[in-house]
This record gives sequence, C-alpha cells and structure tokens, in this order.
Amino acid sequence: MIFRGLALILVFAALGAGVWQHRRYLRIRRKIADDRQPLLHPGRTFHALTLVKVGPGKSVIDEIRALRRVIEGPGGGLVVYAGQVGLAVVTSEQVPNDWSALVLTQYPSRQAHDRFFATDAYRTELARFEKTYTHGVVRPAALNLAVVQGLLLLRLFDILRRAPSSFPFVPAGDEALPKQRAKMKEVQQLDALRPLGENAVVIFNLIKPGNAEQRRADRSYSRKMMSGMAEGGYGPLHMGRAVTLEGDADFSLFAAVYYPGIDFVQRMIGSSFMSRIGGDKQLGDSLAVATVPILSRLD
Repeated sequence: MIFRGLALILVFAALGAGVWQHRRYLRIRRKIADDRQPLLHPGRTFHALTLVKVGPGKSVIDEIRALRRVIEGPGGGLVVYAGQVGLAVVTSEQVPNDWSALVLTQYPSRQAHDRFFATDAYRTELARFEKTYTHGVVRPAALNLAVVQGLLLLRLFDILRRAPSSFPFVPAGDEALPKQRAKMKEVQQLDALRPLGENAVVIFNLIKPGNAEQRRADRSYSRKMMSGMAEGGYGPLHMGRAVTLEGDADFSLFAAVYYPGIDFVQRMIGSSFMSRIGGDKQLGDSLAVATVPILSRLD
C-alpha cells in the first residue's frame, strides 16, 4: 500500500512538472517570441518558410504586412511567425544569405500550399521584393510538443549527474578561435534591431547534415547546447523535416530556436562556453538567420 501511494505521488509529480513545463514554454512562445503556432494540427499540415529581400528605401514592416494580408487571404494559410532578419549567423553554399525578413506559414496540406503558391495574387506580391526563397517544412505536432518535455528530462538528468552550470557566460579570452572572433563582430549587427525589441531572438536554421565525422561533432555540440537551453529556459519553437520547393538546395532538417534577447546572443557567441563547444561543430551545409519577432507589429 505504501509503495502504491509513493507511485501515485511520483506520477502526479511528473504530470505536474510536465504541465508546468508546457505552460512555461507556451508563455514564451506567445508573450515573448510572438509566435502564433497552433499547438495541435493534423498530420497533413504543411509549413513554408519564406525569406524575402526588401528593396532600398522600403519599410520592412510595411512590406511584410502587405505580404501577410495576401497569404492570409482566400486560399492561403496562417502566418505563425514573422521576423526581421539581423544577419545570417551561418551562411549557405546552396542558397542566398542576404535577407531582410521571413515568414513561417502553416497550410492545410502540401497541395494547398502549392495551389496558393501558383496564384496570380501571391506571385504578384512576391514580385514586389528584390528576391524571395521558399523552403517547405513538415512539422509534426507531437514531436514539437515532446521537445519541450525532453528539455525538462534533460535538465533533471543534468542535475542528478551534477553537470556544471552553463551560466553566467564568461567572456572568451585567448581560447577564442578566429572563427568565433569573427562571429562576435558579426552579431553586433543585431544592435540595429533593438528598436523592434531586445528580449527575443529567433534563429531559423535549414540544415544539411555532413559526413559521419561531422555528424559526431555536431551531436556533441548539440547535446551541450540543449543542456544550456534546458537550464536557461529557452530553445526550439519549431522542428521538422525540410522539403525543397524551389531550385535544388538539399537540406534535410529545419529548426527555429528562441534565445532570450539580443544581449544574450551576443554574450553567448562571445563566451568561453562557446569556445569550448563550438570548435568542432561541422555541417554539410546550413543557413541560419537571426531574427527579431515582428508579427504583432503587422496587426
């Protein structure tokens, strides 16, 4: 009887922790990251990541507002995230890297997206930009809900094994490699986006895994980054399989990751933590663009 009671206590404690974790990350999604992704959606649901380059002298906010109106018109989809791009943190060899903004849109199906993509109204709207690029995403709802709970389990595991804390970030010294020093300068470009908001940066990644050796190095890097996310209360908003829609760019994975602010990202990139874990990171190819949320500004 005692053991049964203890088992029930543990079950309820686990359920309570899971609900707390869910509500915690839902608040981040809605209130801080300005992300309106429905938590549940049918398996046929399809997402499209559209990157745009706004012409000189034009307002990014105004142009993305107009794009959103068309996307959410007849036969279109739901814009779940919109962000102004600060810089390409990682540049790709397969697609352009110079973008002004992006939108992530949910459609009822791949077929619904393809029909809308071919409409005159949407093609005319895209033609207003200097250039555009769209990549598809299959984003399983169950996987994305499970990731948040996985971070909770990872945090408990790290506590039990007494893993050292990732925080506060200590500035890198002589151990910083030239590549890291270059990134430290590049992320200062995010300062230009401070008038839009300082408390959230969402980095969108299109990823092509490398060879076996590169994958091992990337797994080690990702494990340490996820431990930091679990401890710091930030992390993935969207994860899924990348689907080529335009051209022949070969990406396998998609991830959009929330970080708690511009200052945080700049400190992280310039930290000894990043010096320790980032030196061996390798991918076959990747595009990673850092954005500040603007969806609420489009209402």
